[in-house]
Amino acid sequence: MKKIVTVTDLCCERCARRLADKLRLADGVLNAKGDYKKNRVLVEVLSSVTDEELKTLVETEGYEVVFVTERKGLFK
Repeated sequence: MKKIVTVTDLCCERCARRLADKLRLADGVLNAKGDYKKNRVLVEVLSSVTDEELKTLVETEGYEVVFVTERKGLFK
């Protein structure tokens, strides 16, 4: 299942990469890629991972989650 996690204050490429790397280490997260220009992280998770669990993972790294949405389409 692909999701978009929109956060606040991803200030640079390094911050986005570090957050994505931390998410990839979590159980149930298959892949993650940060986009600091759009303040979001694109993630692919198992269907057993809830939005609340994903939000908690991101907030543990010190970022505030604005919202989590399902990623639809090829290029979104």
